[in-house]
Amino acid sequence: MCWWAGVRRTRATEGKPEFMDEIQYIFVILFFGMLLGVITGAIAQKKGESFFLWWLFGTLLFIVALPLVILMGAKVGRRNQGVKKCPYCATEMNVKEMECPSCGRGQVPRPTNAAWEKTLAAEDDVEKWAKKENKGDAG
Repeated sequence: MCWWAGVRRTRATEGKPEFMDEIQYIFVILFFGMLLGVITGAIAQKKGESFFLWWLFGTLLFIVALPLVILMGAKVGRRNQGVKKCPYCATEMNVKEMECPSCGRGQVPRPTNAAWEKTLAAEDDVEKWAKKENKGDAG
C-alpha cells in the first residue's frame, strides 16, 4: 500500500505511474511552494509591501523572490516624514505648522486633557438641566 495515496498497487500497475499519483505530486509541490511563499510575503509585509502579491511571487518563483525581498528597502510612510494634508485644500504641509501655506486657514488643534474635561463637565451640566426640566414638566 502506498502511504501517500492509500491505493494498493498490483503487479500490473507496479511499474507505471498512476494518474492520481501525478496529481498528488503536483499538489505536494504546490503546497510546499505556498509555504515558501509565506516567507517572502511576511518579509515584504514587514517592509511595507503587499503580503498577497509577494506571497504569490514567492509561491511561483521562490528562488528569485526571496533575494529580491531581502534586498528590498523598507517603505517610509508619510507618518515618519512629518507631513499631513490640509483638510480644506489638500495641500501637503509640515505637521508642526498650524496655518496652511496655500489657503491660509488655521488647522484644528488637537484636544488637550483640559479641553476634554470641559466637554465632560458641559455634558454633566446638560444632563442636570434636562433632569430639572423633566421634573418641572411632571409636577
